[in-house]
Amino acid sequence: MIDYDKRLFAYQMAMALARSMRSKGLISAKEYAKIDTIIANKYSISSCSIFR
Repeated sequence: MIDYDKRLFAYQMAMALARSMRSKGLISAKEYAKIDTIIANKYSISSCSIFR
């Protein structure tokens, strides 16, 4: 379970950065969605996870 917690934390931190970039207009909604998919796959976070 600890490994999952680390992966989840890393995913959440990466997506916080992406949200910040989105709110500043540095990336589009389409780019944000693509980043979300890539990062979730990298950290093995399910698309059904409540954290996505």
